[in-house]
Amino acid sequence: MKMVDTTVTLRLRLGKKGYLIIPKILREKYGFEEGGWVLVELREEGILLKPAADIDELKKFLRSHVSRLKNLDTKSPRPGELKDVSLEEEFE
Repeated sequence: MKMVDTTVTLRLRLGKKGYLIIPKILREKYGFEEGGWVLVELREEGILLKPAADIDELKKFLRSHVSRLKNLDTKSPRPGELKDVSLEEEFE
């Protein structure tokens, strides 16, 4: 049986403050709902967006993510090092 490649590539424009609009046909096909949660998986080749079916799935993902973060080779910031950093500006 011959395998058919169903990969589709879309080129979407990123809006102000990083907003990305997922086309309606894709939101409907993959279950993205307004106000719903979206899981963002970091991968070598980019990011993968998946709708979170419910809060339990989100909790499971976050536990897994925390576990992976703990295994990263990183150092903690020194006291006062991040005093001028504000993530709120990214979301205003």
